[in-house]
Amino acid sequence: MGKNSDIISISNSIGTTILHEIIAEHTNKPESITHLTTEYFEYRGQSIRKIDRINLNDKDKKQIRIKVIRKIENTLKTKYQDVKVSQEEIFKKVDEELSYFFN
Repeated sequence: MGKNSDIISISNSIGTTILHEIIAEHTNKPESITHLTTEYFEYRGQSIRKIDRINLNDKDKKQIRIKVIRKIENTLKTKYQDVKVSQEEIFKKVDEELSYFFN
């Protein structure tokens, strides 16, 4: 894979990780929490493995942040209209997760 493909793949994986966390926190179905939490850790592990394979500079990290935010917002808008999350909460979760992955 080229670096652009890697960035897209990493962004999708991190975005899915954060989406599972958000949905687990806001779900109306308590029976889904265990599954969502398991998926969260699975996607998080995949993200770590993908990040470990390549070197990312600051520009790449900023690009990933933008793509992750866009993925989360679009997915919430199209698939999870009942889940209401502020943009500030999305930014906070993205920044927390990225600091975990990149530091």
